[in-house]
Amino acid sequence: MKTKTPETKSLKPLILSTASLEEAIGFFLQGSYDSVSVQDESGNHLGFINPRFILQVYQKKIPNSVSLAEVFQVIPPAIRVENFPAGNHAEELRDIIQNSSDSIYVTDGEGVTLMVNRAFEEMSGITRDEVLGKCVHALEDRRMFTPSVTSLVLKEKRQITIIQELKNGKKVIATGVPILNAAGQVYRVVCNSKDFEELQVLQAYLAKREEDEIRGVETSLDIREKGFVFESPKMRQIIELVKRIASVDTTILLTGESGVGKSVLARYIHLMSPRTEGRFVEVNCGAIPEGLLESELFGYEGGAFTDARKSGKPGIFEAAHGGTLFLDEISELSPTLQVKLLNAIQTRQIVRVGGVDPVSVDVRIISATNKNLEERVRQGAFRLDLYYRLNVVPVILPPLRERREDIIPLTQFFLKKHGDRYGRNITLRSDALDLLVCFEWPGNIRELENVIERAVVTLNTDDIDAEALRHFLCCAGRGLGNGAVTVNRVVSLKSAREELERQLISAAFTEYRNSYRVAEILGISQSTAHRKIHRYCNNSETG
Repeated sequence: MKTKTPETKSLKPLILSTASLEEAIGFFLQGSYDSVSVQDESGNHLGFINPRFILQVYQKKIPNSVSLAEVFQVIPPAIRVENFPAGNHAEELRDIIQNSSDSIYVTDGEGVTLMVNRAFEEMSGITRDEVLGKCVHALEDRRMFTPSVTSLVLKEKRQITIIQELKNGKKVIATGVPILNAAGQVYRVVCNSKDFEELQVLQAYLAKREEDEIRGVETSLDIREKGFVFESPKMRQIIELVKRIASVDTTILLTGESGVGKSVLARYIHLMSPRTEGRFVEVNCGAIPEGLLESELFGYEGGAFTDARKSGKPGIFEAAHGGTLFLDEISELSPTLQVKLLNAIQTRQIVRVGGVDPVSVDVRIISATNKNLEERVRQGAFRLDLYYRLNVVPVILPPLRERREDIIPLTQFFLKKHGDRYGRNITLRSDALDLLVCFEWPGNIRELENVIERAVVTLNTDDIDAEALRHFLCCAGRGLGNGAVTVNRVVSLKSAREELERQLISAAFTEYRNSYRVAEILGISQSTAHRKIHRYCNNSETG
């Protein structure tokens, strides 16, 4: 093989925005340079392309078609900005490759083996003396490795990954990467291999870890606390909004009916925020008597009142320092505590009950209510200035009946959660799922979970149909609405659906007398509402 004579060690710097990865790697494979400086358009030095950089390219399996600018975004700065001292770069690169834990096999453009590392020898049982200087085609015929990924790369001139069997019978995942010269010809082929069995073990471990996380074995946070289970476009929009505002340290007001998941969303915001290492402290302002709530929120000094600790006690604000404070049912806060909360938000300081010295607190406040705060302000029951402080970013969670796409995913989630908890493997038939989707769910997600848990605990069968599930919906005292479909005899699902549809259309039209409003309320098109009103109501719309 003809060896090129090294030309010069100096080279015009590469420009990051225009240079190609192929161009950068070519300098080293031609044996001419120890490192090449990379600059931006203004001439500012950004780092060096050196042997370690190239090894990182090989290990990350980055194709040579990728631009150098894109590679700089992938390879960590600690690697790409290190300036290797001048010297024999081929020897240095050889040392790095030899000490790589991954199997590396390098050939020239004709498939002649130039280099293998110790990891290849150990994994394959093939010594370097058996392959160095030999063509991969001949080695493939001798079944050193079958098939040869290098042969495939030389044929197709592109990166290829295959499952390969070695001489010792071991199977590996082999990836071959072609290095092209300026003429577009393959100059080198670099192959990286990983033990297939080791990858299977790793995959099984990761699958088990994921399963454990879902079951709550490895972490105290279950999926509901990490994020929402949802499919509906409405919830996708909300989650996208939350992702944007989570990193912005401002107050958020969550509104929506009881049971829609406001506390779950609040915790999700905390976990997505820079405060995730801090505590998430939740307080239900409507569940604690007013006389105790002040001391719970702001703490108290020793001797502040009868039975108070002599040493005093820090409050929830101090406990949430550096984290997030979630104030649920904020509308129930008394006027006195509204003033103190407003002052704490504005000054980032609190004063303990019975104390005089302010205590600095760093908390993010997320509040929630199922009441109309604007109406409470008009009634004089809630301070306008506090409302503006809390309502910097409002997030409205729709009720479950307005996002029916989420009912089945939530149902499956609760089935698994409570099935694992009680040692049951429960499935719902399609007619049972249809029944859940049709139900109005006045208690929202909380009611859905209650129904599923009750069914898991009390039903003897592991295969639940609509008839078995209907009992749990009706015994809640709501049924499917006033005059809803109740079954004293077996009817077809089609008949049940038609009866439910008739009742919904009739009730909506009786209340709103307008097909446009009926369409809006029921989430259907106006033409569909118009047609069904005439079908079920035997009447003409009034507007």
